[in-house]
Amino acid sequence: MEHDINIQILLEQIAVLDDKVAFERLFYAYFKKLHRFADAIVKDRHAAEEVVSDVFINLWKNRSRLLEIENLNNYIYIATKNIAIRRRTKLSAARQFGIEEITIEPAVLESSSPEQIFLNKELVRRYEAVVDALPARCQTIYRLARQDGLRYKEIAAILNISVKTIDAQMAIALKKITQAVRFVTDVK
Repeated sequence: MEHDINIQILLEQIAVLDDKVAFERLFYAYFKKLHRFADAIVKDRHAAEEVVSDVFINLWKNRSRLLEIENLNNYIYIATKNIAIRRRTKLSAARQFGIEEITIEPAVLESSSPEQIFLNKELVRRYEAVVDALPARCQTIYRLARQDGLRYKEIAAILNISVKTIDAQMAIALKKITQAVRFVTDVK
């Protein structure tokens, strides 16, 4: 709730006062999440960065209309998705893409024994590997829900799919993740 209030204040400062500092704060509040989302679509980190930059350039150009946006979160993800799809289409015409790993920043591993450090690292490694191996749509839904903290309803609006589809894809993702990390957690 506090995050939403802060975002609304930033939007007002940008729309009414043309506040560049507020715009920069908005940019940094969303950049990492949007970059990861765009990267899942275009499969190229540099192209994903350009996609996010394009989204924010468009926001700045249309800043006087920012207060008309009912849900900035949905709006910004949908804009990112649309620009990313157009960019992917352009890029795929030029060359074929391999799936690029999307890294997750592992949690700080604080353990007392070398065995526990190894097991924690193995758990993180298995988790990252299984998430990276999920089918594209399943992976995108999982990352939006778990890493970006979006609600299923928001994801449904962004990806233009039903909440039931999200439920089904999350069940698939969680089942695969659970199976992959079960050995490491059983050893602990």
